Amino acid sequence: MKIAILMATYNGEKYLREQIDSLLAQTCQDWHLYMHDDGSKDNTLSILREYTERYADRMTLMDYPSQGGACKNFMSMLERVEAPYYMFCDQDDIWLPEKITASLEVMRQAMLNEGNNPVIVNTDLIVVDEAMRIIHPSLWQYENIHHEFPKCFSDYAALNVVTGCTMLFNNRVKDIIRKPYDKAVMHDTWITLCTIASGGILCNVEKPTILYRQHGSNTLGACDASMLTVKYKVRNIKKVIYRNMAHYRQMRAISPISWCEYAMTKIRYLIFIMRHK
Repeated sequence: MKIAILMATYNGEKYLREQIDSLLAQTCQDWHLYMHDDGSKDNTLSILREYTERYADRMTLMDYPSQGGACKNFMSMLERVEAPYYMFCDQDDIWLPEKITASLEVMRQAMLNEGNNPVIVNTDLIVVDEAMRIIHPSLWQYENIHHEFPKCFSDYAALNVVTGCTMLFNNRVKDIIRKPYDKAVMHDTWITLCTIASGGILCNVEKPTILYRQHGSNTLGACDASMLTVKYKVRNIKKVIYRNMAHYRQMRAISPISWCEYAMTKIRYLIFIMRHK
């Protein structure tokens, strides 16, 4: 059994060594790290080559053209690697030592119960700043994420419950990912939606397994729940509309959902949150 860890990089020299070293410090060492750089202009590629030469038996630097963004980069790596299990790895976080072990235990139990179904395991995160000072001990609480809300595919219109850098998924998930990816907003959301639409299983690990670093170069990052209020959304209406249109298009590309159904789900989730404050 071998877990394929897929790391997509771009101008990540500042934090990259800390991240790779945190993988080497994992209690579970049954993994192989695949890395692909998306055209970095700094020393990222030199650092990746250095680690690949030092750990040639467990790290591979993939050589093919730049993909033009994190989503395409991660998905291109997933297409090129075959393994029983997969994990995504950002270039700027730090994995806590038990991350792989904790996720793998839940994965094995889920596969024992569910057979050969697609399974995704995801975990909570500790939100930290550039200097690793804790902003919040739980991303799920910080963003007011309620995993108990989604009961069917359309409910995922309201929230994204999976963070890509915490995902562990089996190769059955890879088998059911829809192509092309032109409507995908991000790799983690697309894969989660494909899994749910195909009757797959989503398992949540309540404890944090990663230090989720927030800094000025994040492609995406944590968002304080206070920024998700009606007042904030009214002030930023253009951004809200754009993001919802993009999310709606990706959902519709995977499974039928009407705009009315999408909007009503958002309203139901707002009411749900108000009742659970």
